[in-house]
Amino acid sequence: MRLFFACCWLVAIAIAMLTPGTKLPEVDLFDFQDKVVHLLVFFVQGYLWSGVGVDKGQASIKNPRILWNFVLFGIAIGIVLESLQQFIPFRSFDMIDMIVNGVGASLGLLAYLKWPSIKYILE
Repeated sequence: MRLFFACCWLVAIAIAMLTPGTKLPEVDLFDFQDKVVHLLVFFVQGYLWSGVGVDKGQASIKNPRILWNFVLFGIAIGIVLESLQQFIPFRSFDMIDMIVNGVGASLGLLAYLKWPSIKYILE
């Protein structure tokens, strides 16, 4: 079940990040809202993907599966999607967004490792 939700989330953020800027609604609630959105989106991304394929009781930072999931689907996806935005009309590459993506994914990994009571809800 976690893999299904993780794949759906990945598709959703890829569509959102690679949609031309003119197709997105203009919402301006507060300063830096774009950064907060990136942080939250990649927090969920990091949280979901960290646990894909990990059995109960094996959720440890020493588990290579967790680290590979985090690097590939948390960090690398954030870099790739942000880099591809430079080729999308009315979108642009932003290094700060890329960094915030990585911070969000890192916080998602920490949440996955820290809160065992909610870790397996999606299993």
